[in-house]
Amino acid sequence: MHTAPSREAAGAAPASAPAPTGLRERNRLRRTRRVERAALELALEHGLDATTVDAICDASDISARTFFNYFGSKESALLGAPPAPLTDAQVEVFLAGDGTVLEDLMTLLATTFLANEPDMEIWRMRRELFAREPVLHAAQLSRVADKRERVAATVATRLRAADPALSEEAALREGHLTHGIAMSAFQQLGREWTAADVASPDIAALVDDAISRVRRIVCPGA
Repeated sequence: MHTAPSREAAGAAPASAPAPTGLRERNRLRRTRRVERAALELALEHGLDATTVDAICDASDISARTFFNYFGSKESALLGAPPAPLTDAQVEVFLAGDGTVLEDLMTLLATTFLANEPDMEIWRMRRELFAREPVLHAAQLSRVADKRERVAATVATRLRAADPALSEEAALREGHLTHGIAMSAFQQLGREWTAADVASPDIAALVDDAISRVRRIVCPGA
């Protein structure tokens, strides 16, 4: 995973897509996606309870042993990989950023999002399944809670560095608020991405556009 782009005087640098990984990693990603897609298709067609590991293995043409090399349970295949934690390098880049805190945070979140090379069809199916299966959606929200706390704390650290008079409690509240605003923007981005008319919309370009729109709203005329 690479670090967030550097900032420019005129604003945020584009959130570019990650460089391709090695052949072994690419093959693993393709197989993981194939299994996730099969699991989601089965769950959407037959329901969560009726979807079994054996059925997922049959649909994706793998053995149970191979399945468990990739996933711990059928729920793991349906949820996908957990959110990647922020790296120390990413945190350092964010703390040293000279853009607005919100814009720099969006760039940071975009970097981690694009590093996973998101698949639109899987994203769309997962959103639909979460809407149908509240228990699965709750499990996903629980998985992202830890990262949300660390992101908010990281934002609070930067806010207090800029304003030492700001209390830890106030900075953390603002950190959570900033993270909430950024995530709302990305939720809208996800809706636009999955609703796009083209077969393979450029997610990196949509991310850059979302950051630009937030900049216009928060800093009009900037």
